[in-house]
Amino acid sequence: MFQPVPASDSVAEITAWWRLVALCLPSHEECGAITFVPAGCETLEADWDRWVTGVFLPVLHPSLAALQSAAARQDAAAVLAEDAVLGAELPTDLSGGSLAAGRHLLTAFQPPQGARLLERLSEAARVNPSAGHLATVFAARGQAFHLPFLQVAGALLLAECILGADAARVTLPAAQTTGLMQSALDRVAFLPATQLLAV
Repeated sequence: MFQPVPASDSVAEITAWWRLVALCLPSHEECGAITFVPAGCETLEADWDRWVTGVFLPVLHPSLAALQSAAARQDAAAVLAEDAVLGAELPTDLSGGSLAAGRHLLTAFQPPQGARLLERLSEAARVNPSAGHLATVFAARGQAFHLPFLQVAGALLLAECILGADAARVTLPAAQTTGLMQSALDRVAFLPATQLLAV
């Protein structure tokens, strides 16, 4: 399983991961689907597999890693450059949702105290309408809360999964959510077994 809570308790597992989503995306209640946009209940698992293979693994995962590395260095110019690359690499039909969710978070919420990088990103989002994708904000907020990359990536996966399903009017049981998350994490070959930090 992707986190020993114990593994047999999928509700506790998802709840623990959702705490990380709340740190990185406090505006989750206001978001719709971001880049995972399933057609409906009948195709949700196939849509998830296609999204993981076509969007998360080739685009979001490497971008998130580069963004978090730049955020750890507090390099706002590098973060904004990676954000622009992400915007260019995301499929056009998905880029808008990513940008809307990220920009809303940057412009409508106060960054945590002392999070200068997030302050700089908020300023950039106010003057540049194409700056501020959600993965960028996840990376910067994850760094502000000292979260390792694996937790940030897992939280982004969970947010995409739950918010996409919710937008398609699908309520996922915890066990199914855990299964979808595990199937995505299993495809990232170099990731070690996931352990949550106490939050």
